[in-house]
Amino acid sequence: MGANADMVRSAWEAFGRGDVDGAVSTTADSAQIVLPDSLPWGGTYTGPAGFKEMIGKFLSQFEEVDPAPQTFLEAEDDHVVVTVKGVGRTKSGNDLSGDSIWLYKIEGGKIARAEFYGDTATAVQALR
Repeated sequence: MGANADMVRSAWEAFGRGDVDGAVSTTADSAQIVLPDSLPWGGTYTGPAGFKEMIGKFLSQFEEVDPAPQTFLEAEDDHVVVTVKGVGRTKSGNDLSGDSIWLYKIEGGKIARAEFYGDTATAVQALR
């Protein structure tokens, strides 16, 4: 695994420990974090503060959640692809599980862009 994938992995590990500051510490001030608008926590967020805001909105929808990264693939042009298996229970009492992908762009040793790809329709249904 290369340095970029290691850096993204360390951010996910911090998130897994509940260390949100550590999770966003590798995010550039001008970074864009993009999630589909169909999600309650969807939208485009900027920088570490925006990433923290998105994480807070995401976590507020769940009683318990475990987005577990499975693989960290270093790709061309300073990209990192992360496959994620997620399970959780929404505040509305529904179970939710599924696979998703995060695509990261690294510039200057920091996350410059993070974009989520997953089954948003199933997530929205489980939140009802």
